Amino acid sequence: MVGHRERTPEAGRGRSGGIALTVLVAALPWLWFALRDTGTVADVVAIAMPLLVAGLVLVAVVVALVPGSRARRTRAAVFGLSALLVGVVAVAGPWVPADTGAVTGSGVRVLGGNVDFQDTPTPAMIDVDADVVVAAELAPDTEQDFGEEYPHSVVGGPENSPVGVFSRHPARLLEDAGPDLPGMRVLVDGPDGAFVLYALHIPRPWFGASEEGYEVSVPEHYALAASVADRVRAETVPVVLVGDLNSTDRGRDYRVLAGGLSDAMRETVGGPTSVGKWLPLLGRIDHVLVDGGWCGDDARREELPGSSHRGVAVTVGPCAAPGDQ
Repeated sequence: MVGHRERTPEAGRGRSGGIALTVLVAALPWLWFALRDTGTVADVVAIAMPLLVAGLVLVAVVVALVPGSRARRTRAAVFGLSALLVGVVAVAGPWVPADTGAVTGSGVRVLGGNVDFQDTPTPAMIDVDADVVVAAELAPDTEQDFGEEYPHSVVGGPENSPVGVFSRHPARLLEDAGPDLPGMRVLVDGPDGAFVLYALHIPRPWFGASEEGYEVSVPEHYALAASVADRVRAETVPVVLVGDLNSTDRGRDYRVLAGGLSDAMRETVGGPTSVGKWLPLLGRIDHVLVDGGWCGDDARREELPGSSHRGVAVTVGPCAAPGDQ
């Protein structure tokens, strides 16, 4: 009779410990969602996440393919797959539609776009036929180019990154750029009532502040976003926030803004608005946010020839009552 090897208690504990370790390895990448609001390091990870995830997956694949113990190779494969899933959820999750509801009344079609100090994108922006256009990094002739189509214009913002509001409805400046306002507050007399338009261009988060390059440190970028969020909460009329926020939608700075506002662009499937050399970061950094009493319809990303950004366009206005939708 062929004997059989009895499983010892030590072997059973070793097997259980191996399974527990594999489960722990699989769970590690998911700690991102618990740690993503902890501070500057997490902010940097959020910005670079697509590249970091790609690097982690590549390393995991290499480790899984290198000859060695079966347990090590299995855990490397499990970690790589888990990191890939976390990356997909973190990056593409904010692109899933989350409809704010239907707009009632006439609505106002708004368009935001960074023209990169060029005249090239202007014709495409005019072709969108928006009621209100918010353009960042104006070229010298931008105001004149919009003049024939838009009788009301307000130009201001930071000196080295001018912002313009071009409107078919009466608009007047309430407040120009300051240390805690990277853009302008403009009162627009829309067909469904007046609203405060925040026309913004928040400096790019970088290794440190640079006025010439319109950059600030990562902590300063978050502080600016939080300051704008505080301002919005103090408003007593409807708010529409439009602009190049340089805030990826998986980052803490985006969440502090969207915490008190609705993302009107999530009326449709989202995607990157930062293109060109920054496309690998998959950044949706151009936004249209509205306060809780307003909704968005017919959201679209628009191609802007010559710009490193896509435009964001959506019709905003008071939300329809549930029975009217």
